[in-house]
Amino acid sequence: MSQEQTSALRFTAENEKAEELIQQMELPQAARILVEVVEKDPANWRAYNNIGIISWLQKAWQDAFSMFMKSVSIKGDYLDALINLFDAGLKLKKARDLLPVFNLALEINPDLEEITIIRDSIRDQQDSEIYQSERALRIGTWNPLIDEGNKLLEEGKIYDAMEKFLKVNDTDGPSAEAFQGLGIISFYQKRYDDAFSLFVESLKINPMCVDTYLNLIDAARASSKMELARKIFGLYLKEIPWLETIKPEFDKA
Repeated sequence: MSQEQTSALRFTAENEKAEELIQQMELPQAARILVEVVEKDPANWRAYNNIGIISWLQKAWQDAFSMFMKSVSIKGDYLDALINLFDAGLKLKKARDLLPVFNLALEINPDLEEITIIRDSIRDQQDSEIYQSERALRIGTWNPLIDEGNKLLEEGKIYDAMEKFLKVNDTDGPSAEAFQGLGIISFYQKRYDDAFSLFVESLKINPMCVDTYLNLIDAARASSKMELARKIFGLYLKEIPWLETIKPEFDKA
């Protein structure tokens, strides 16, 4: 029996317990179990994938990417880790770097239909298409300045946060996340018309973000623009059917 096959059979109960804890968002307890697993079995690809999921939930994007990559380096056709790795690649704008990983996975197992689709999309599309796909927009792109701005915002350091968000737009070009951050700041400052406009600008760049729609509702209520907000939402809903899930929020607003 190969090392890969052995690792698949070992520590199944521990991995299942950790996965249950992850679903319950009991992340420290899950992490402790998984660290013990990989200390005893360094080839346990399932545990590395689970550690990556914990990192993802904690918004430690680079760590998540590394753990998913570690998992597939051990088991090259592990579907869950391959899909998670693709999402992390989208988040970090490293999707094209993963083409050899997906090619190898398909050499091992040509029947991985979802990986074939992912591989072909990376191979055949320009970066502008890859990172503007529905999947990529829903995941969002990581920018350390956005993280810093959001942290400052949580700490109540509004003007410092504003500087970070403005810097993103100045250095990297218009950013949905930066416009959303600036909109939240305007809302806190009771500049509701400005907040509404900034959330609209954010949606123009990324119409997939549920949080932005919910923020738009709050700003619309405060600025007496609810009808306009419903009209804007209706236009996006025609193009993005899954937004139907948040339509009740607009209906009752």
